[in-house]
Amino acid sequence: MSELQKIDCHTHIVNREIYSQYCRSSGCGDYALVMEFLPHMAKENMPDKSWSLCDGSERLFLCPSVDIHGDIPKQLKEIEKKMLAHPGSRVVGLKIFLTYQAGRADDERMSPIYDFAEKHGFSVTFHTGLPSLHLPNDYDMDGSNARYVKNVALKYPAVNFIVAHMDDPRYDACLQLMHDVPNMFTDFSGAFEPGTKVAEDEEGTIAEFSHAIHQFPDSYKQIIYGTDFCPPILLSEIEKYDDTIKKIFEEKQFRDIYWHTPLRAYPKVAEYLKKKG
Repeated sequence: MSELQKIDCHTHIVNREIYSQYCRSSGCGDYALVMEFLPHMAKENMPDKSWSLCDGSERLFLCPSVDIHGDIPKQLKEIEKKMLAHPGSRVVGLKIFLTYQAGRADDERMSPIYDFAEKHGFSVTFHTGLPSLHLPNDYDMDGSNARYVKNVALKYPAVNFIVAHMDDPRYDACLQLMHDVPNMFTDFSGAFEPGTKVAEDEEGTIAEFSHAIHQFPDSYKQIIYGTDFCPPILLSEIEKYDDTIKKIFEEKQFRDIYWHTPLRAYPKVAEYLKKKG
Protein backbone atom coordinates (compact mmCIF):
# COMPACT_ATOMS: atom_id res chain seq x y z
CA MET A 1 0.00 0.00 0.00
CA SER A 2 2.97 2.32 0.38
CA GLU A 3 2.79 3.29 -3.31
CA LEU A 4 -0.81 4.49 -2.98
CA GLN A 5 -1.46 8.19 -2.67
CA LYS A 6 -3.48 9.04 0.43
CA ILE A 7 -5.77 11.89 1.39
CA ASP A 8 -6.20 11.96 5.16
CA CYS A 9 -9.72 13.37 5.37
CA HIS A 10 -9.81 13.98 9.12
CA THR A 11 -7.00 15.51 11.13
CA HIS A 12 -6.56 18.24 13.72
CA ILE A 13 -3.20 19.45 12.44
CA VAL A 14 -3.95 22.89 13.85
CA ASN A 15 -0.43 24.28 14.27
CA ARG A 16 3.10 23.86 12.94
CA GLU A 17 4.31 21.60 15.75
CA ILE A 18 1.51 19.10 15.12
CA TYR A 19 2.18 19.34 11.38
CA SER A 20 5.86 18.52 11.96
CA GLN A 21 4.89 15.49 14.04
CA TYR A 22 2.50 14.36 11.31
CA CYS A 23 5.12 14.66 8.58
CA ARG A 24 7.56 12.62 10.68
CA SER A 25 5.02 9.83 11.18
CA SER A 26 5.33 6.68 9.13
CA GLY A 27 2.49 6.27 6.66
CA CYS A 28 1.14 9.81 6.89
CA GLY A 29 -1.08 11.07 4.08
CA ASP A 30 0.20 12.84 0.98
CA TYR A 31 -2.54 15.41 1.64
CA ALA A 32 -4.52 16.12 4.80
CA LEU A 33 -7.69 17.97 5.74
CA VAL A 34 -7.42 20.11 8.86
CA MET A 35 -10.54 20.32 11.05
CA GLU A 36 -10.35 23.60 12.96
CA PHE A 37 -11.23 23.40 16.66
CA LEU A 38 -13.86 25.57 18.26
CA PRO A 39 -12.24 28.41 20.26
CA HIS A 40 -13.22 27.00 23.65
CA MET A 41 -11.46 23.73 22.82
CA ALA A 42 -8.04 25.39 22.68
CA LYS A 43 -5.43 24.15 25.13
CA GLU A 44 -2.13 25.68 26.21
CA ASN A 45 -0.23 23.00 24.30
CA MET A 46 -2.64 23.09 21.35
CA PRO A 47 -2.99 26.62 19.94
CA ASP A 48 -5.15 26.63 16.82
CA LYS A 49 -3.36 28.36 13.95
CA SER A 50 -5.23 26.47 11.24
CA TRP A 51 -5.82 29.41 8.91
CA SER A 52 -2.23 30.63 8.79
CA LEU A 53 -0.84 27.08 8.71
CA CYS A 54 -2.95 26.07 5.71
CA ASP A 55 -2.42 29.36 3.86
CA GLY A 56 -0.07 28.49 1.00
CA SER A 57 0.48 24.87 2.05
CA GLU A 58 0.87 22.34 -0.74
CA ARG A 59 -0.39 19.46 1.41
CA LEU A 60 -3.10 20.85 3.68
CA PHE A 61 -6.74 21.78 3.17
CA LEU A 62 -8.92 23.56 5.70
CA CYS A 63 -12.36 22.90 7.17
CA PRO A 64 -13.26 25.84 9.48
CA SER A 65 -15.49 25.04 12.46
CA VAL A 66 -18.89 26.56 13.12
CA ASP A 67 -20.11 27.15 16.69
CA ILE A 68 -23.74 26.02 16.49
CA HIS A 69 -24.49 27.77 19.79
CA GLY A 70 -23.31 31.11 18.41
CA ASP A 71 -24.52 33.51 15.74
CA ILE A 72 -24.24 31.23 12.71
CA PRO A 73 -24.78 33.80 9.91
CA LYS A 74 -22.21 36.10 11.52
CA GLN A 75 -19.65 33.28 11.67
CA LEU A 76 -20.22 32.39 8.03
CA LYS A 77 -19.58 35.99 7.01
CA GLU A 78 -16.39 35.89 9.08
CA ILE A 79 -15.28 32.73 7.27
CA GLU A 80 -15.77 34.51 3.94
CA LYS A 81 -13.65 37.41 5.19
CA LYS A 82 -10.90 35.03 6.30
CA MET A 83 -10.97 33.31 2.91
CA LEU A 84 -10.21 36.68 1.34
CA ALA A 85 -7.51 37.43 3.92
CA HIS A 86 -5.95 33.96 3.52
CA PRO A 87 -6.41 33.23 -0.21
CA GLY A 88 -4.06 30.26 -0.06
CA SER A 89 -5.83 28.51 2.82
CA ARG A 90 -7.72 26.19 0.44
CA VAL A 91 -11.01 25.87 2.33
CA VAL A 92 -12.84 22.73 1.24
CA GLY A 93 -15.55 22.26 3.87
CA LEU A 94 -16.95 23.06 7.29
CA LYS A 95 -16.70 21.19 10.60
CA ILE A 96 -19.56 20.90 13.11
CA PHE A 97 -18.89 19.42 16.54
CA LEU A 98 -22.08 17.55 17.34
CA THR A 99 -22.02 15.65 20.65
CA TYR A 100 -19.60 18.30 21.91
CA GLN A 101 -22.35 20.86 21.34
CA ALA A 102 -25.98 19.95 21.95
CA GLY A 103 -27.95 20.11 18.74
CA ARG A 104 -29.12 18.09 15.75
CA ALA A 105 -27.95 18.27 12.16
CA ASP A 106 -31.52 18.88 11.00
CA ASP A 107 -32.23 21.75 13.42
CA GLU A 108 -33.72 24.58 11.36
CA ARG A 109 -31.17 27.06 12.71
CA MET A 110 -28.46 25.03 10.97
CA SER A 111 -29.89 25.69 7.49
CA PRO A 112 -27.64 28.73 6.81
CA ILE A 113 -24.63 26.41 7.14
CA TYR A 114 -25.90 24.12 4.41
CA ASP A 115 -26.94 27.02 2.17
CA PHE A 116 -23.42 28.42 2.61
CA ALA A 117 -21.86 25.03 1.81
CA GLU A 118 -23.97 24.70 -1.32
CA LYS A 119 -23.00 28.22 -2.44
CA HIS A 120 -19.27 27.53 -2.11
CA GLY A 121 -19.18 23.85 -3.06
CA PHE A 122 -18.11 22.87 0.44
CA SER A 123 -18.66 19.54 2.18
CA VAL A 124 -19.88 19.40 5.79
CA THR A 125 -18.19 17.13 8.33
CA PHE A 126 -19.99 16.28 11.56
CA HIS A 127 -18.51 14.79 14.67
CA THR A 128 -20.93 11.99 15.53
CA GLY A 129 -21.05 9.53 18.41
CA LEU A 130 -18.78 9.34 21.41
CA PRO A 131 -16.51 12.34 22.07
CA SER A 132 -12.82 12.52 22.93
CA LEU A 133 -11.89 11.99 26.57
CA HIS A 134 -9.75 15.14 26.42
CA LEU A 135 -12.05 17.90 25.16
CA PRO A 136 -14.97 19.71 26.83
CA ASN A 137 -18.34 18.51 25.59
CA ASP A 138 -22.11 18.50 26.17
CA TYR A 139 -22.23 14.70 25.61
CA ASP A 140 -25.30 15.04 23.39
CA MET A 141 -25.14 11.53 21.98
CA ASP A 142 -28.70 11.52 20.68
CA GLY A 143 -28.29 14.86 18.93
CA SER A 144 -25.32 13.59 16.94
CA ASN A 145 -27.18 10.56 15.59
CA ALA A 146 -26.58 9.92 11.89
CA ARG A 147 -30.32 9.73 11.24
CA TYR A 148 -30.49 13.53 11.57
CA VAL A 149 -27.60 13.91 9.14
CA LYS A 150 -29.51 11.77 6.64
CA ASN A 151 -32.45 14.19 6.88
CA VAL A 152 -30.31 17.12 5.71
CA ALA A 153 -28.46 14.99 3.15
CA LEU A 154 -31.80 14.26 1.48
CA LYS A 155 -32.80 17.93 1.68
CA TYR A 156 -29.46 19.16 0.25
CA PRO A 157 -28.47 16.63 -2.44
CA ALA A 158 -25.84 19.01 -3.87
CA VAL A 159 -23.90 19.06 -0.58
CA ASN A 160 -21.77 16.17 0.67
CA PHE A 161 -22.07 15.23 4.34
CA ILE A 162 -19.45 13.26 6.26
CA VAL A 163 -20.55 11.33 9.35
CA ALA A 164 -17.18 11.22 11.09
CA HIS A 165 -16.35 8.26 13.35
CA MET A 166 -19.15 6.09 11.90
CA ASP A 167 -21.49 7.39 14.64
CA ASP A 168 -19.51 5.45 17.27
CA PRO A 169 -20.78 3.02 18.55
CA ARG A 170 -23.86 2.95 16.28
CA TYR A 171 -21.86 1.47 13.41
CA ASP A 172 -24.44 -0.89 11.90
CA ALA A 173 -27.24 1.70 12.01
CA CYS A 174 -24.93 4.33 10.51
CA LEU A 175 -24.18 2.26 7.41
CA GLN A 176 -27.84 1.30 7.07
CA LEU A 177 -28.85 4.96 7.11
CA MET A 178 -26.20 5.90 4.57
CA HIS A 179 -26.94 3.15 2.09
CA ASP A 180 -28.28 4.51 -1.20
CA VAL A 181 -27.70 8.12 -0.08
CA PRO A 182 -24.86 9.08 -2.43
CA ASN A 183 -23.94 12.37 -0.71
CA MET A 184 -23.22 10.72 2.65
CA PHE A 185 -19.77 9.42 3.62
CA THR A 186 -18.14 8.15 6.81
CA ASP A 187 -14.79 7.27 8.36
CA PHE A 188 -13.51 5.48 11.46
CA SER A 189 -11.00 8.17 12.39
CA GLY A 190 -10.12 8.62 16.05
CA ALA A 191 -10.83 4.97 16.77
CA PHE A 192 -7.67 4.22 18.71
CA GLU A 193 -7.72 6.88 21.44
CA PRO A 194 -6.02 5.47 24.56
CA GLY A 195 -8.35 4.76 27.45
CA THR A 196 -11.43 4.11 25.36
CA LYS A 197 -13.30 0.82 25.10
CA VAL A 198 -12.53 0.80 21.38
CA ALA A 199 -8.77 1.01 21.97
CA GLU A 200 -8.86 -1.64 24.68
CA ASP A 201 -10.29 -4.20 22.25
CA GLU A 202 -8.86 -3.27 18.88
CA GLU A 203 -9.58 -6.57 17.17
CA GLY A 204 -13.15 -6.60 18.46
CA THR A 205 -13.65 -3.05 17.25
CA ILE A 206 -12.27 -3.81 13.81
CA ALA A 207 -14.65 -6.78 13.63
CA GLU A 208 -17.54 -4.42 14.44
CA PHE A 209 -16.41 -1.98 11.74
CA SER A 210 -16.19 -4.84 9.26
CA HIS A 211 -19.63 -6.20 10.13
CA ALA A 212 -21.21 -2.77 9.67
CA ILE A 213 -19.46 -2.07 6.39
CA HIS A 214 -20.13 -5.47 4.88
CA GLN A 215 -23.88 -5.23 5.39
CA PHE A 216 -23.92 -3.98 1.80
CA PRO A 217 -21.45 -4.95 -0.94
CA ASP A 218 -21.02 -1.38 -2.15
CA SER A 219 -20.57 0.33 1.26
CA TYR A 220 -16.85 0.69 0.66
CA LYS A 221 -17.67 3.42 -1.87
CA GLN A 222 -18.83 5.63 1.03
CA ILE A 223 -15.83 5.06 3.31
CA ILE A 224 -13.01 7.61 3.42
CA TYR A 225 -9.61 7.44 5.05
CA GLY A 226 -9.02 9.59 8.14
CA THR A 227 -6.83 9.39 11.25
CA ASP A 228 -7.96 12.27 13.54
CA PHE A 229 -4.25 12.94 14.11
CA CYS A 230 -3.66 15.29 17.07
CA PRO A 231 -1.02 14.21 19.63
CA PRO A 232 -1.96 16.86 22.26
CA ILE A 233 -5.23 14.95 22.77
CA LEU A 234 -3.46 11.57 22.43
CA LEU A 235 -4.52 10.90 18.84
CA SER A 236 -1.29 9.97 17.12
CA GLU A 237 -1.95 6.60 15.50
CA ILE A 238 -1.55 6.37 11.74
CA GLU A 239 -0.29 2.89 10.86
CA LYS A 240 -3.16 1.25 12.74
CA TYR A 241 -5.56 2.73 10.21
CA ASP A 242 -3.61 1.16 7.36
CA ASP A 243 -3.69 -2.16 9.22
CA THR A 244 -7.45 -1.80 9.79
CA ILE A 245 -8.05 -1.07 6.11
CA LYS A 246 -6.06 -4.18 5.17
CA LYS A 247 -8.23 -6.29 7.49
CA ILE A 248 -11.59 -4.96 6.30
CA PHE A 249 -11.24 -4.26 2.58
CA GLU A 250 -10.03 -6.06 -0.51
CA GLU A 251 -6.79 -4.76 -1.98
CA LYS A 252 -8.60 -3.62 -5.14
CA GLN A 253 -10.69 -1.29 -2.93
CA PHE A 254 -7.76 0.45 -1.23
CA ARG A 255 -7.39 3.15 -3.86
CA ASP A 256 -11.05 4.06 -3.42
CA ILE A 257 -10.71 4.41 0.37
CA TYR A 258 -7.51 6.45 0.20
CA TRP A 259 -8.02 8.52 -2.93
CA HIS A 260 -11.05 8.26 -5.22
CA THR A 261 -13.76 8.41 -2.57
CA PRO A 262 -12.12 11.31 -0.69
CA LEU A 263 -12.10 13.24 -3.97
CA ARG A 264 -15.82 12.55 -4.39
CA ALA A 265 -16.58 13.38 -0.76
CA TYR A 266 -14.65 16.67 -0.96
CA PRO A 267 -15.02 17.98 -4.52
CA LYS A 268 -13.16 21.18 -3.62
CA VAL A 269 -10.07 19.05 -2.93
CA ALA A 270 -10.41 17.56 -6.41
CA GLU A 271 -10.79 21.06 -7.82
CA TYR A 272 -7.62 22.31 -6.14
CA LEU A 273 -5.59 19.27 -7.14
CA LYS A 274 -6.81 19.55 -10.73
CA LYS A 275 -5.58 23.16 -10.83
CA LYS A 276 -2.26 21.99 -9.46
CA GLY A 277 -2.08 19.46 -12.28
